[in-house]
Order: sequence, then structure tokens, then C-alpha cells
Amino acid sequence: MVSRDSFIEDNKSEFEGLFKKLIGLKGVSATGEGINETIILLQEKLKDLGAHVEVIQTAGSPTILAEIDGQSDRTVLFYGHYDVMTPGINADWDTDPFTLTKKNHRFYGRGAGDNKGQLLAQILGLYVYKQVNGSFPFNIKFLIEGEEEQGSKNLPFTVKELADNKLKDVDLAIVVDGSFNQSGQHVLRLGNRGALGFQVTAKTGTQDNHSGNLGNIMKNPVLVLMELLQKIYDFENDKVLIPEFYDGVEDPSQTEIDWMKQLPYDKESISKQTGVKDLPETGLEYYQKLMFRPTFNISGIRAGYTAKGMKSIIPHTAVMKVETRLVGKQDIKEIQIGINNFLQDEINNGDIKVHYLVQVPPCKTASDDKNIEPLVNAIKEATGSGLIEPTMPGTVPNYVWSDILKVPVFTIPYANFDQCNHAPNENITEKAFYDGIKISYELLERL
Repeated sequence: MVSRDSFIEDNKSEFEGLFKKLIGLKGVSATGEGINETIILLQEKLKDLGAHVEVIQTAGSPTILAEIDGQSDRTVLFYGHYDVMTPGINADWDTDPFTLTKKNHRFYGRGAGDNKGQLLAQILGLYVYKQVNGSFPFNIKFLIEGEEEQGSKNLPFTVKELADNKLKDVDLAIVVDGSFNQSGQHVLRLGNRGALGFQVTAKTGTQDNHSGNLGNIMKNPVLVLMELLQKIYDFENDKVLIPEFYDGVEDPSQTEIDWMKQLPYDKESISKQTGVKDLPETGLEYYQKLMFRPTFNISGIRAGYTAKGMKSIIPHTAVMKVETRLVGKQDIKEIQIGINNFLQDEINNGDIKVHYLVQVPPCKTASDDKNIEPLVNAIKEATGSGLIEPTMPGTVPNYVWSDILKVPVFTIPYANFDQCNHAPNENITEKAFYDGIKISYELLERL
């Protein structure tokens, strides 16, 4: 009987040729370039698995839904995305971003890590399983969207439309995206932080004015924003002052604390890689802040003159972008109400305007879920190790599975930590790509 690893080894040339073709089709969601061609190729490969494939139109890029019958009534949904970021400036790349290039045991190209390489590893893992075993042990559904790099704007609407019919029998969802641990060990993630991003605009006139003419007369909008910041944030204690902001924040359980203690923490390496000097002393503190505490971050302020030299003006407009990462059971709608009420005087006076830009709820699967053990065992069998991260510090739209489908959701990233996604020279290591195929195989075996 042909084994998993021998079949993969014998078909590496074919797999890498398909990978190259997929990267070459582009599939840039910001411009629409190559979207249709990418969908056609994926349809073809999913049909090779015996799937019934449907292309669902959305207000943006289409979504692919593939359904494959298995031997039991259990249904597992696999999520991925086929769209990629724009390559940026081609001269910043060492290789052509849309020509998959293999060198130094890495595959380079836009989408190699995020997320075409990981998506292809899912599909190929199922292909290997079918060739070795003949059929699938349970029903499989692939939902592959084409707008993840644009914020998955239409994903909630699509899932809501399918929730009572084509997705009503889903028992759990597995998301394959992101990067595994910096140590090189693969991880199972049980949740992710949410995000609430908003823009505050202060306007104190209809035009910029000379500071020698109207200094002390015209308000400076930057100072208006600074005063506002002091109202909503306690800098001394690092605390958001918006009422009810911390409602729903939960401390980790003992099980989650034990998992965090097992996660590698190399303070010196992280400092060198990020340029951040003031890092927590212990790994537990580091991960607890990343996974179980909300954040308040000013991602940008734009106002006035910032070019070379001086320009004596009072700017009439200042814009501040704020992003918060949310955890546990923090409620986005309640926080928005709190912000609007807290800043009501400034809004009513016309001093500021608040515009909400990003709204993604946090997502969390219970630490005692019955699927955790077989999922970790599948990762360990495929790669030799498997860590559990209670919460992913970043934000992904996993709430669509937990809140709309009402099923547990797990994230298993297949790409290396240094994949350079969204940046020049994006890559996935050869080992990570083939480990991803093996993980997909073992998920079928273990679940």
C-alpha cells in the first residue's frame, strides 16, 4: 500500500508545478486582476477531489463553496482565501512576485504564504488522502473567499445566506491562515482578538491660517485631539477611560495559563527582530498581554505641515486613527455606544466627528472543547510538535463561524513566522508547505 509520505515524495514535481501556476494567475482582490482565472483553476482541482463546486457571487470577489461527501454524517468546514495583496514595488523584490521561485528551500511569490500556498496545501492534503485511502471519512466543505485582503467585507453576508441551508450541517470549522510560532513549532489557535477601528476628525476652521495672524485666536485641531486623548486614555496607568470598555474581558483559565507557559519565549530574539527593547520578563506575561488584554493604539495622526523646514500655519483639520483590539466577550456595539456617549459634548459642539472603520468581534473556542486533542495530535503526527495558543493576538473574521454558524472554530496556520506576507519577498518554506499537506492529511485521519 502506498504511504502518505511516499505519495507526496513521488508527486512533488506535480505539486510544485501546480503551485507555480496558481501564483502566476495573480488574483489581486484590490484590482480584480486574475480573480476569474484563479477561480477556474481552483474549481478544476476541487472537482478532482469529487467535490460539487459552486461559485457564489458577492458584492465583491466571488466565493467558492465545494462540498465533498464522506462516510459519516459529520461535516467539517475548511476555510481559506484565494486572493492576494498587491505586490507593491516590483523593484523591492528579489524575484518576480508572480513567478513562483524556489531557492534556499523556500518558495517565493505573492501569495506563497498568504494564502495560496496554505490553501493549496489543504487541497493537496485531501488529494493525497483520497489517493492513499480511496474515500473521505466524513463530509467536507470548503469555503474559499476572495476578499480576505480587503477585510472580508462580504463574508458575513455570504455565511448568513448559507447558514440555514448549505452550511446548516457543519459541526466545526478549521481556518488555515497566518503564521506558526517563531520557534518553528506548529500551533493550534482557539480564538483571536477582535478589532474596533475608528477615525476622529477635529476641524477648527475652513482653511489653514498664518500663525502670526491668528495665533491665540484660532484653535489648533491637533491640540483638540490631544485634549480628547487625555479624556479617553489614562497614560499613567495605561487604561482606557471609556465607560464599560472593559466589560467582558476575562482572565485566562488555569488550563490556558498552562498552555501559555509552554509557548516558547525568547526575549532577546523578539527584541532583535522587532526593535522593541521594553519587553516583559516572562513568557506568561508576554502572552497574557497579547492574548487576554485589549489594546488601545493610535495608528496615525495627520495634520498641518510636516515637510522640510518650517511653515507658520495653524492647520484647520487634524485626523487621528484609533484601533482597539478586543478580547473575551467585549461587545463592539456597546463600546461604540460608550464612545458616542462619552464624547457627546464634543460631537454636538462640532469640535469632532467620529467615523467607524473596522468592526470585527473577538472569537473564542472553549478550552475544554472535545476537538482540541485530536487536532493537536494531527499536528504532532504531521510535524513532530504541536502547541496550543488560547488566542491569536491578531484579528481574523472567525466570528462568522462561531456567531453565525454556532460551531467551534480552530485556526491552524501552515506558513512560517518569517513569511513576509504583505511585504516584498513573501515566501513559504519548503518544509512548511509539505508539512501543511501532511497536517491536512492527518486532520482527516484523526478527526
